[in-house]
Amino acid sequence: MINFYGKNLEFNYESNVSGNFLVIIMDASEKIHEYQIGILANNPNKHILPIEIRQKDEKHTLYYNITSKLSLSQYLKRNKINKNNFVAIFSGITKTILDSKNYLFSENSFLLMEDYIYINPNNLEVSLVYLPFDVQEGLNINSLLKEFTKNFIINSANIDESGNDNFIKRVINLLKLDTFNILEFQKFLNELSQNEIPKKADSISFNKSSDQSSEEFKDSGTEPSKPQKDNSLSSYLSKTKISVNIPPKKDDFNPHPIPKIPKSEKQKNKVSTNILDNSRIKAKYKSGAITLGVILQLIIIIGAVLLLVSGALDSLGNDMVTNIVAIAILGGALSFLIWKNILNEKNIVQDTKTKKTPAVKPPPVKAASPKAFFSKPSNIPKSKVNTNKKEIISMSQSKNSPMENIQFNTFAANSIYSDDTTLLSPEDSSIDNTDETTLLTPYEISPPYLQSNRDGVIEEIKITKPEFLIGRLKGQVDYVTENKAIGKVHAEIITRDGKYFLKDLNSKNGTYLNNERLNSNTEYEIKDNDVIVFANSEYIFKIPKK
Repeated sequence: MINFYGKNLEFNYESNVSGNFLVIIMDASEKIHEYQIGILANNPNKHILPIEIRQKDEKHTLYYNITSKLSLSQYLKRNKINKNNFVAIFSGITKTILDSKNYLFSENSFLLMEDYIYINPNNLEVSLVYLPFDVQEGLNINSLLKEFTKNFIINSANIDESGNDNFIKRVINLLKLDTFNILEFQKFLNELSQNEIPKKADSISFNKSSDQSSEEFKDSGTEPSKPQKDNSLSSYLSKTKISVNIPPKKDDFNPHPIPKIPKSEKQKNKVSTNILDNSRIKAKYKSGAITLGVILQLIIIIGAVLLLVSGALDSLGNDMVTNIVAIAILGGALSFLIWKNILNEKNIVQDTKTKKTPAVKPPPVKAASPKAFFSKPSNIPKSKVNTNKKEIISMSQSKNSPMENIQFNTFAANSIYSDDTTLLSPEDSSIDNTDETTLLTPYEISPPYLQSNRDGVIEEIKITKPEFLIGRLKGQVDYVTENKAIGKVHAEIITRDGKYFLKDLNSKNGTYLNNERLNSNTEYEIKDNDVIVFANSEYIFKIPKK
């Protein structure tokens, strides 16, 4: 028995052919509002789990049907929450609680805990557990919802705050208010869903730092709340002196300025600069290829003239103009084919009008350690470190610099400023030339797997994660099946301390281990050659021999 909301409650799970159930057991001495159970039975609400009460061993036993639903805590383990997800979950919670007045329910009797809030993983539709009895005096829905929301943000959820609206900060500011209540929270969520800026949350004092830690959630004591000052933006700006920082000049951003090169030096280095400028490199064709092309072209022209003069075409019966046009077309086609084959890349030679130098390969690049990203490179002169690519190249082209320096600095500049992946040649395969052996995880060495045999076709599902989900819902499970008898998120295989466990996740058709149906949300140890059935799909669990 665990004390929940001032009552000693015991939580279990049961499964049978009719579904999966959350079971809450309490002393028979506690008063149950059976009329509330009857109202819900006659007026089903998909956002409130249906309740069935039984008397067993002088205990009240409440059964809540959770078939095909996923606990919020299970969903949060595998999913990152964005603003739309947050609004969907909490709008569902607040609306369900506020609408429960139509059932004559108490707002304070909903179980607000991640383990006992259930959602449809396909659309995040919320279903709540209602406790049909009076909770401890002093508890109210505003304090319960406030505490639940704070715990959700700080401890339970992995929240994506990549947007520019700072919605979580605004939620936190709202939770700090002494006047926080469920109606204001629902209004705030509606404004969030419409991408409006909630005035209530943003009107909190600007004097507080935006980097305050989660300790700000702690109660401030029993001191009476002081009247709030005018914290509007116009009031804040009128009382605050705003200083404008003028950005430094362009040259000030360079921690290692490059010394200016005299004009005479620039002129001397003009030739070496041209070497790296592809736009100034002139291309020529091999003289032998051009000569051959001219000879073939002359042969075509002479042949065409001879055909016309010799009268060999008179037998065709055409006039002279027609014969000339036909020979011109034929000769043009032959000329095109000849020059197309001659003027190709194989016959091109580059003439830079400079001294030829052998190509120098850049030195192999070793993977930098994390420490290297936060330390200054020790082997590069300060004069060559700059944020301007052209200046890096020009500094390497001084009169006394060897060509090797030009090659190296060009490589370095391209490495820094290019977003493309560098293609490594086979000779660069020794980038990581350490002799250390890469340590493989247990899953990479010999992962366990599920094996099925359907009509002679053997299928293997390798268990490659410590928490491996099986189901039909893409994006939510690790193995997606097309079998519609299996649930959206049907079951989970857990690896812990060298052992393996199977857990059914409220599936409609159930999970079986060695012909016995498992209770949902309960871990059962599985061993080599155990027979596992998901709905009507049978598998053998295999653990490879080490």
